[in-house]
Amino acid sequence: MNSKIAVAIGLAAVLAVMLVPVSFSPAFAANVAVSITSGSASKTTDAFSPNPVNANVGDTVTWTNDDSTPHTVVSGVAATPDGKFNSSPNFNPLIKTKETFSVKFNATGDYPYYCELHPAMVGTVKIAAGGPTETKVTATLDGKNYDVTSKSTTSTATEATIQSSQSVTVKFDKAGDVELTLPKTMISGINSVMAGNQEILQGTPMVNADGSSTVKFTLPEGSTTVVIKGATVVPEFPVIAAILAGTIAAIIGYTRFARNGTSFFGKA
Repeated sequence: MNSKIAVAIGLAAVLAVMLVPVSFSPAFAANVAVSITSGSASKTTDAFSPNPVNANVGDTVTWTNDDSTPHTVVSGVAATPDGKFNSSPNFNPLIKTKETFSVKFNATGDYPYYCELHPAMVGTVKIAAGGPTETKVTATLDGKNYDVTSKSTTSTATEATIQSSQSVTVKFDKAGDVELTLPKTMISGINSVMAGNQEILQGTPMVNADGSSTVKFTLPEGSTTVVIKGATVVPEFPVIAAILAGTIAAIIGYTRFARNGTSFFGKA
């Protein structure tokens, strides 16, 4: 086989592998906070906040005791446990002030609960099938718009900006698991997603059929901004194109002058 043909076939194979979409199944799960409110021992349906608790399958609900009195969190109705969850079997350990108790919910439905020490304290956890919500933000540079799509059960993208030939910055309303898709015209060859000084990119970015890139990451608590870097960021291609065009024009001009026996500064 001709060596040039072999090289061409090899390059084609490499490109084909690079362009094949990679499976990308992010896990979207939230931690839903519930407060055992101050003075809750003398309350009823307002002893827990929020009540009801709305969450999705796969989410974890965490109760924090913000009262000065110990409490329990037990699933059931009318002070009768149903065995689905119990923070304090045989009242040990109790949830003391500022202590927590967590339950991960893996099925849809309503889960009533109460405090075994104070049975009038009642609440309900409502678990829905859920799923990530898709939001879109637009970054504008030199009169061109670039749409960034975000999917998350916890976080909403609020703003996107482009640092020419450097990076793309996306802001969110809060922390959580995120799947982000950016167009090829905006950025390609993504190699880093940073939250402050922390690298949060999970796995290898997926290159989609249209050339856009999808990345998965978890924005840590206290962070609302990510900086994404890649091999190319607009307007890098236009700048390179302009440089190449100028170089080619100069070469053509020099060649023409040379043929006519002249130089840029007059006759040779």
